[in-house]
Amino acid sequence: MDTSSFRENKFVRFITNKYILTIIIFSLLFLFSPNNNIIYYFKVKKQYEEIEQQKNFILEEITKDSIRNIELERNIKAKEKYGREKYMMKSPNEDIYVIKHQENHNTTNSK
Repeated sequence: MDTSSFRENKFVRFITNKYILTIIIFSLLFLFSPNNNIIYYFKVKKQYEEIEQQKNFILEEITKDSIRNIELERNIKAKEKYGREKYMMKSPNEDIYVIKHQENHNTTNSK
């Protein structure tokens, strides 16, 4: 194959076009540059999505806690229930029994 037929090939002409060469060079720079590569972009995008999920979870918890706070401010029975459940408070004439479940750590597989 001589050089004139090589240059007349459609693929070679397409690749040697100055605009196509410029696009290829900038694409390679974008893909493999140390600070702005495509892998880094996807890692940052994944972290962003995780942080957004955490943000939404925290906002939901804030909403629940705000509703619970309003309930505790307005209702004396809700305060009493919360104190009994959270801090194991009791009335002077009653007893509280705390039941804890133990897990069996000695599990063996018998065949």
